[in-house]
Amino acid sequence: MARLFEKTKLLVRNSLIGATIAAMVTGASHAQQTINSIEVLVNDEPISSFDINQRLRLVIAVAGGVESEQEFLKVREQVIRSMVDERLQLQEAKTVELIIPESDLEQFFARRAQGLNQTPEQLEAALQGIGSSKQTMVDQMEAEIAWSQLVQGRLGSFVSVSDEEVEAYIQRIYDNRGKFEYRLAEIVLIVDSPEQEESVRANAEELVERIKKGASFPDLAQQLSASSTAAVGGDLGWVTAEDMDPNYSDAIQDLAVGDVSSPIRTPGGYVILAQRDRRRILTADPLDTQLTLLQVHLTAEQAEDSDAVAKFRAAVGDLHNQETSCGEVAQYVEAAGAEGRAEIGNLRLRDLQPEIRNVVMDAEVDTASEVMTMDDGLRVLFVCSRTEPTVQEPQFDAVYDQMEQQRLSMMGRRYLRDLRRDAIIDYR
Repeated sequence: MARLFEKTKLLVRNSLIGATIAAMVTGASHAQQTINSIEVLVNDEPISSFDINQRLRLVIAVAGGVESEQEFLKVREQVIRSMVDERLQLQEAKTVELIIPESDLEQFFARRAQGLNQTPEQLEAALQGIGSSKQTMVDQMEAEIAWSQLVQGRLGSFVSVSDEEVEAYIQRIYDNRGKFEYRLAEIVLIVDSPEQEESVRANAEELVERIKKGASFPDLAQQLSASSTAAVGGDLGWVTAEDMDPNYSDAIQDLAVGDVSSPIRTPGGYVILAQRDRRRILTADPLDTQLTLLQVHLTAEQAEDSDAVAKFRAAVGDLHNQETSCGEVAQYVEAAGAEGRAEIGNLRLRDLQPEIRNVVMDAEVDTASEVMTMDDGLRVLFVCSRTEPTVQEPQFDAVYDQMEQQRLSMMGRRYLRDLRRDAIIDYR
């Protein structure tokens, strides 16, 4: 989500406002609306065009902008559906006097900012920069938190997971040793009536295209998914093919790590799956080796200067033949005149680009690589620590919690579906 706050004013001016004006001009039904007119009544509670546009600016920024009026209208339709769901969730929470204190919302907002490496004040300013507001994000968080607590409190006691089920699940894990398991995330879009089928499917297809172009899956899940997993960016945890819906297992067979599926039709609507990771069950995978890396990086801009390249190669070009130390990297950076960041961090081999992975896979700690020529400049890599992967045995409590949350999530979807069915929703 952090990148959505880069180039925000340009994004809002060129894509959002232009599309908004086009939609307002060409949409006869909206041509006479004022900026704060009521667009939807949810059990007699209004959602105004101002509220919708504030959320829309946030969602479009997350999605990376819009390129046409048609795309804009698809996103707007899905935003309205999500806001209707949130209004229903808050209304239901009020029936049991479940109120999220303002202090708790401030704390959650601060955590969201911290997750983006920003202060709350910086995040608030960034939201204003894209034409949205802190209140828009807080309102969404309030519905998200209230619904999670309501589902847990009202339905949690009805979730039944027996010891025998947990033990059987663990036994299946051992029986499947060496096979793949997948860490998945989901975006759930609900179809309430046959009339919504075509538009929801089109929205799902549009989201897939946006994610493939670089939009953040977790952020879109938080903004638009109807599942309780939206609160954690759609994360479903680790699951095996045998424990998935057959439609899910078919969809991920040819899916690479980091890719998203085409929309999958389910009894309740459409689901988009992201394969966040994959590993072999109860098997140590060499690609899970953790490395701490430093670098001496001559940026692409610097690499255009032949004198800078000559200085860089003279300073660090032969380090791979010498005894080196990660503690001396700062000195190497200074001697080479390198302006790129030295810290790469602690990463798994599987998370590295193939050309970097091949260089560091068998490198010894404290040794330097040869000079690598890449799109972003020249670099010499240093492996500063290496942690070999270990096999994690399944834990009873962890498996129990996972099964309980899966069932609670399914019950939460049914609960929300029932609220929609019984609600009086008037689209103006």
